[in-house]
Amino acid sequence: MSMYQSVQALQQGAEHLLFDLADYDSLAETIYVPIAVVEAQTLAHHYPLVWRRAGETFELVALLSISAPHYLMWRQELKLGLPHPLLIEAYPLCAAFNAEGAERGAVLFDAVAPVEGAKGTPVFKADRTISSAAAQRLNALQVYASDLARTQAFTKALAGQGLLLDWPVRLLVGSDGVELDGFCVLDPAAAARKTLSVLVADHGFSIAELATFHDLSLFNMQRLVDRHRSERLLAQAGRAETARAQTAPTLGQTTDGAPIL
Repeated sequence: MSMYQSVQALQQGAEHLLFDLADYDSLAETIYVPIAVVEAQTLAHHYPLVWRRAGETFELVALLSISAPHYLMWRQELKLGLPHPLLIEAYPLCAAFNAEGAERGAVLFDAVAPVEGAKGTPVFKADRTISSAAAQRLNALQVYASDLARTQAFTKALAGQGLLLDWPVRLLVGSDGVELDGFCVLDPAAAARKTLSVLVADHGFSIAELATFHDLSLFNMQRLVDRHRSERLLAQAGRAETARAQTAPTLGQTTDGAPIL
């Protein structure tokens, strides 16, 4: 599912609130996030970087998980400080761009409810200027937006040369069957990679670097498999602990619930 659920215009002075990323369940229900080329080198160490097919077009994305929801591992990774895509760092701020992917777009706000009891920080201060917390998220959004046109140009060039191949994911993790469709990877064939050298002449060496980061990032599929397994084990342990707590005798009672005289 998309991490955006209730997008609306960001109105200056309105009482919009920001919450810790861990307080948004919608992020822990997200499998992939669009990314820009500028962040590919950092993210390639942690996530598979692939393309998502959307009709006749494609978008570069980071695969965060192979299943959803993944609340436990998501919150654990936040505590560990694992790097996240710029659009995650900017959340709940987002932007609408025109068809050409112009750098300037309208800033939007995803008015999704946080977890119960979460404490928010205002987007705008009393004087209607933007708060420091919101400025940090807006900066992440601006970095993404500033590289969107280049990212789309690289993707269009790769697709135009027929270098993006469908990549259906079929995994068996323990007793869980995992199936993901709609993703693509670069054609690994030698002939296809020779075609990539032609694109360097038009787009610069950065497009070859993107291909390298993409190739290396696919090794992170094993991390996502391990992550899926850990999520399931933690959830099972949590359910078992809850069950033990519910069946444990209270003070002054026997195990069958009878009072101790």
